[in-house]
Amino acid sequence: MTYERNHSRLTFALALLLGACGDDGAASDAASAAGTDTADTADTADTGTDTADTDTDDTGGPGFELLTPPEHLLRVSMALRGMRPSEAELAAVEADPAALPGIVDAYLATPEFGATVRDVYNDAFLALVDFALPPAGFLPKPPIAGADPYALNRAVMEAPLRLIEHVVRSDLPFSEIVTADYTLADPHVAAVWGLSHSGTPGAWEKTTWTGARARAGLLSDSWLWSRHSSTVTNANRGRATALARALICHDHLDREILIDTDINLADPNVVAEAVEQNPACAACHQGLDPLASFFSGYLPNFAPALLSYPIQTWVPGLFTDLFKVNMRDPAYYGAPGADLADLGAMIAADPRFSMCATRRFYAYLHQTELDQVPLDRAAALSATLRGAGLNIKAMVRELVLSDDFRRADGELGRKRARPLQLARLLEDLTGFRWRTDLSAFGVGKIDLMDDSLIGFQVLGGGIDSYYVTSPSYTYNATASLVLQGLARAAANSIVESDFGQADLKNRRLLTLVATGQTDDASVRAQLVALYRRLYGLRLGVDDPQISASAQLFASALAGAPLKSAKHAWKILLTALFQDPRIAFY
Repeated sequence: MTYERNHSRLTFALALLLGACGDDGAASDAASAAGTDTADTADTADTGTDTADTDTDDTGGPGFELLTPPEHLLRVSMALRGMRPSEAELAAVEADPAALPGIVDAYLATPEFGATVRDVYNDAFLALVDFALPPAGFLPKPPIAGADPYALNRAVMEAPLRLIEHVVRSDLPFSEIVTADYTLADPHVAAVWGLSHSGTPGAWEKTTWTGARARAGLLSDSWLWSRHSSTVTNANRGRATALARALICHDHLDREILIDTDINLADPNVVAEAVEQNPACAACHQGLDPLASFFSGYLPNFAPALLSYPIQTWVPGLFTDLFKVNMRDPAYYGAPGADLADLGAMIAADPRFSMCATRRFYAYLHQTELDQVPLDRAAALSATLRGAGLNIKAMVRELVLSDDFRRADGELGRKRARPLQLARLLEDLTGFRWRTDLSAFGVGKIDLMDDSLIGFQVLGGGIDSYYVTSPSYTYNATASLVLQGLARAAANSIVESDFGQADLKNRRLLTLVATGQTDDASVRAQLVALYRRLYGLRLGVDDPQISASAQLFASALAGAPLKSAKHAWKILLTALFQDPRIAFY
């Protein structure tokens, strides 16, 4: 792709912005400066530059176009952290590409990577549902009567994901997510389930479940098996299905089933007999039903709003003794077990467990479907994971440093920033987080890029974990509108914030121009720094992209009320934050 197309798209985008502001003359000038028709603006998938390396089969390379080391670094940083690399990191990789592995190691130790791990496994377990959607709906009541209901529900739903994050960030064997004799809780979670906690606000601490249930990491988690609940007649089959899908990538619902239409599905006794005796049913249920039996102590569907804290979700023998459900002896695909701890140990020993974890990280980071993960790559990375003692970081390190992750062309060579990545990226650049304050309604602040009921996560291409369970990696009208709104709000915030700082050293982005400084040389110098920070590009002041942006700034300034530099920078930054190189990486 040429630089001309890049700056033409930017010019046309700003022309639309100026036109929306009522400055028809400036819009016309900007569109004229573009020197292109509107069709060029649709090429949002083409985010590379002419500087990429190309290895071919003739030279022993992978046979596809590769990103340059700085471009590779930017992709890795966005994928693992949702943030741009620093200037020092870019310079280090430009000087010596061998510096990249050390930078990756540093990224893998950050809290932002921990948040990415939570997001990977929210895709797997679908834990973060709308706070007003059953089985959520935990209300502030003693001993947490004054809690923000949104924060309360979010904490409860996040707890199992926090355990996974803890295991990964602590360099523990990944099998500990199903074998740990502890869980993670903050004060809200501790109050809801009756767990011990220091009471320190916002602190996630290791604690243990009370009562008779076996301790087995996620398998012992009260929220996870409330989210994946059961009726008495379903007898925990939905829970077993969710477990197998998330942890060993085996989905019982994907099996081809021939239904016997003579079975009376309204009669639970007939169904119970059919799943054992009818060949059409038994083929699936012989593996599913014994797995479901491990969950026989968990409460079926319940409304947390109707119960007092702490809520006890585990009662030994609940389904078999109280509800009189005729369940099979618990077993894991033919291997018998007694309790959740046995189940956790068998999952950890199953080769499908490490392979599934590998496939999930590959699918998430490469933005492809789980069943589209290349088997050879999954096998190689799974071997790395096992060889590292199930250390997830070692596998992810190899994944992001590989040539296939560095690919610049084709479907796998385009990564779209998810809503949470966009939110973190703009927050890192500007300090702005897009939130709404609903205190007047008794809720508090909600992150609009991390919520799907009030916010825009689904509209931006994310999931709500209930109705929308797969992310979108293609751009559409709603995603474009979400990015437009986020860009505009972030641009307004950073211009006001930076120009409110007299000392340029205390600013985030506009570090080279004083509040009223609008001369062409100063603007160009600032644009060079912005292109470096936003897109990782090292451009000269006379580069065509810089010239196009400088012209756009001049047009915006000419049409601004009282020729306000603030107004001009807000318009220009709004356009820069909507560039395809922000939406994709």
